[in-house]
Amino acid sequence: MISETTQRFWNKNIVWDMLFPLDLPNQSYGCPPKYLEHYVDAGVTFTSISFAEDASDLDYAVKGIASQRKLIHSRPDLYIHALTMDDVLRAKAEGKLAVGMQSHGTAWFGKNLGVLEVFRELGLRAVQLVFNASNFVGGGCSDKADGGLTTYGTQVVREIERLKMVVDLAHTGYRTTLDTLEIATKPVMFSHVGIMALHQHYRNLRDDQIMALAKNRGVIGLSGNNAYIGDEHGAMSAIFRHLDHVVQLVGPDHVGFGFDFVFETDLLDQWAREMVTEWPDFQDPNWKGFRFQRPKDVIDLVQLMFDHGYPEDAIKKIVSGNFMRVCQEVW
Repeated sequence: MISETTQRFWNKNIVWDMLFPLDLPNQSYGCPPKYLEHYVDAGVTFTSISFAEDASDLDYAVKGIASQRKLIHSRPDLYIHALTMDDVLRAKAEGKLAVGMQSHGTAWFGKNLGVLEVFRELGLRAVQLVFNASNFVGGGCSDKADGGLTTYGTQVVREIERLKMVVDLAHTGYRTTLDTLEIATKPVMFSHVGIMALHQHYRNLRDDQIMALAKNRGVIGLSGNNAYIGDEHGAMSAIFRHLDHVVQLVGPDHVGFGFDFVFETDLLDQWAREMVTEWPDFQDPNWKGFRFQRPKDVIDLVQLMFDHGYPEDAIKKIVSGNFMRVCQEVW
């Protein structure tokens, strides 16, 4: 039951979800563009989409970012391309969805580091270093070997910071995340993860990673992926337990939302099943596949925070303020 207090809070405040895995050109994870409208209908103000991943190349990335930009700009009645924080504030005022851009990994540009500046001009604002399997930059979270941030990886981090983009450590290996947090001069993010203390999964964060992130002043975006949160249906009550663990460990200043909602999960299952080296979940014969809630269900998570006595200023930080602080400082 959503209280009047929660509904007023929801209507008044920006709600920020750090990732919607919109389908890439000629690829489908179960998130065709029509589902972006669910974010508008739910009252979410910001989400971020990708245009390339580690399995892509530079040619694909150019076509990908062109395609995603065309989508955003084709519906000015619904979407605003989020290049600055002012764009996000305007989206809230106009009842629209601000859409940012990120990349899933860095292997798509190889060692052509200079192209990042071009993609920044086109709208890239968050760069994920690795996507599960190790690359030139460092170790991936599903890889058996994580040698840490490479010399080239250090150059990549420095260039991302110079270009005023946010370093994203989701899907990155344990040692590589700690190496990056040690050298980062700006706040970083884990855009969509779960918490290891609540559920053992290679995509989840250990407590020492969380504490290092808090020292860096960065933010964790909690995923809605059932595999990460350890609940068959990806229930908001399960996500709240992950959220509360972070709050109890480091306070409310370093956690937000990165739900990664997928709508047609059979397509995601098929895609991941063909990449078992990166998604070893499917090696388990008992694994039933990925499941998620929906943008309209996020208000239930806000209600749970009120029900558990979270003060309103802390909830405001969690639903958007923490990511807004990081992006305002970096962008």
